[in-house]
Amino acid sequence: MIHSARQARPTSTLRRTASATPSFNTTAADFSRQFNFQHLLNSPLPSPALPSIVPRRGKKPAPRPIRKAVRIFARLSTCLFVFATLYGFVTLVRHMLSSPTSLDIISVNVNAYDLAGQEPAFQVATPLVITDSRHKPKWTVAIPESAEFPLKPSQYAQICARCEDLVQQLHASTIHSHFHMGPTESRRTATDFVDVQEAHDQGLLSSPPADEGRLDAGSIVVGGAGRAQSSNKAGICQKSLTFVMETADAGLGKTLLGLWMAYGLAQEEGRAFFIDDSNWAYGKYTTFFEPPPIPACRPPPATQRLPCPHQTRHLVISTTTYQWVFGDLVEPLSHDRHPHNQATRKHRAFSLARAGHEALFHLTGADADYLSTRLAELHTTHSQGSLSIGLHVRRGDRHPWERQYSDSYIPHSTYTSTAQALIATVLSPANNTAPLSATHRAHHSTPKILLASDDPETYLAPEFISTTERAQARIQLASKATLDAALPHHGPQAPPPDQDPAFIKFVEPNVGWEGGFFASIFWGLGNAAEGRAAARGLREERPRKAPTEESLRLREYVGRAYLLDLKVLGSTSSVVCGVSSFGCRILGVMKGWDEIEDGGWSNVDGGYAGWIGFVEDD
Repeated sequence: MIHSARQARPTSTLRRTASATPSFNTTAADFSRQFNFQHLLNSPLPSPALPSIVPRRGKKPAPRPIRKAVRIFARLSTCLFVFATLYGFVTLVRHMLSSPTSLDIISVNVNAYDLAGQEPAFQVATPLVITDSRHKPKWTVAIPESAEFPLKPSQYAQICARCEDLVQQLHASTIHSHFHMGPTESRRTATDFVDVQEAHDQGLLSSPPADEGRLDAGSIVVGGAGRAQSSNKAGICQKSLTFVMETADAGLGKTLLGLWMAYGLAQEEGRAFFIDDSNWAYGKYTTFFEPPPIPACRPPPATQRLPCPHQTRHLVISTTTYQWVFGDLVEPLSHDRHPHNQATRKHRAFSLARAGHEALFHLTGADADYLSTRLAELHTTHSQGSLSIGLHVRRGDRHPWERQYSDSYIPHSTYTSTAQALIATVLSPANNTAPLSATHRAHHSTPKILLASDDPETYLAPEFISTTERAQARIQLASKATLDAALPHHGPQAPPPDQDPAFIKFVEPNVGWEGGFFASIFWGLGNAAEGRAAARGLREERPRKAPTEESLRLREYVGRAYLLDLKVLGSTSSVVCGVSSFGCRILGVMKGWDEIEDGGWSNVDGGYAGWIGFVEDD
């Protein structure tokens, strides 16, 4: 009989015990039987949960990349917040340690003084911190009544620099003071500045003597001596601008261009305009020019004429304060990133200079008579249909801005090739609505080329000797060879027979202008010792001894020759020059803005394109 191998699996039945609480009298065997875990071992594993068919409630979690980006952003924000907090804390600590906590610190740093209690006696011009009736700090500039007017150019520059430092410290302590650098809207205004007269009226400064500046202030300006007595009853000008001709520069161009711009600025701002030539190296203003227009009012006292800030009632301008007075009009040599702004500044500076040129550039005396004759010759040339081209070749201590010629000079061939290009442009049929006749073409093809240079050897250069003529022949700078031919005696000289032979007279050798205009040669005119000191950089800004009559006479010749050259070249049809020289910029002002745009003024210095007034490195 066959039996099956599969046997019936016994059924296990879980029975509930009689009592839910086990008895303490039960034995170990009974406890084991009562709590048997065998059923758990034999039971199947729990099945995993199946996905719910009902959608979950709440916001759907963002994808993993977005969550990662949010975490990164949160961490960066936290880092930036911590860094900003630390930076602000460090800045605050440094500000508290470095910024002045009282006006006494400002006084020490910039030689300013608090005048609330008493006013000390000042020996030099300096900015001052004063306290008004509401105990708020203000500032002004105090000039001693005993100070000589005008101050030295370096002193004016020092005052402006100190004013700027003082205002920066006041700004750091009060957070509301600004400094005005120039007459442009982009500059800030010294809101805490108190003008000298207002300080006197408010009792912040001691009042000057009642008769201060009554007669002497009117007599020191150009043209003031003749009308000081007649206009003694006239009142002091409400606003004025005084241009100081004195400068440490030997050249005349920088002073002349600044003079014209200062006049234009005075007219624009409604200021009475005065010129001071008391310490000018070239002598008297009226030796070269006609007297300027004299205002009906009188100049202010010397203690009220300040170089800074610009909004002062009575402004003084020197060659050393151009950057503070003209502000943004003094441009960097590099081109502006915003051509429109640069063109606007150029046009504004040009307009100021043009106004001064038209009002002030009038020669006087015999030079004016010679100029009339010379310009009549040019007018005849123009009336015959011929061109006249002026070449201004600068040498000496003024080098071009173009990099390849910065240590030398622009070649002569550059000037002649530019002049020939101008002639070709005029002869081009595209520039003539009607064909030129043979006569006119002959006149245009053989123009009159006028040359002016500070180097007498330039006139003898092969490029110029046969094709050009001097712009003016009235006053010429001579070379050493020319001077030796006229005055051959120099060096040790034997004494006359009637004198002791032990005394030997030494005559200084002749010094010519070959190579061009150099400052040391100019300062050495009639005073060789001063020229040697200038060559070594040891010349005093304002020598104790006034220049001799011989020195002034020779300096006047140099200035008159320069002005005559400019006058003649500015009357030609076209001008070719290098803009790095002030003479070239002055010629551009003389030609006019429209002439510059139409090609009547050509710049051959590749270091800068177009016309410019003042640059930072002048």
